Amino acid sequence: MQLFHYHYWTPFVEETEQTYRLLGFEGAFHKGCSFHPPLTWDDVREEQPTFRIVEMRKGQMNITFG
Repeated sequence: MQLFHYHYWTPFVEETEQTYRLLGFEGAFHKGCSFHPPLTWDDVREEQPTFRIVEMRKGQMNITFG
């Protein structure tokens, strides 16, 4: 069996994104606030987004969390 895609919810969106980047994933899109890669959290931190969905990809694996 091969994992292709999964979703999960976390109150630690920024930290989760950092963890997946350390594992070699790249950001594909951000939904819920007005920025997309290559912008970072530092670019929108003052906006204080209340809801955010992040998609990260590595090879054929696709992870979505928010």
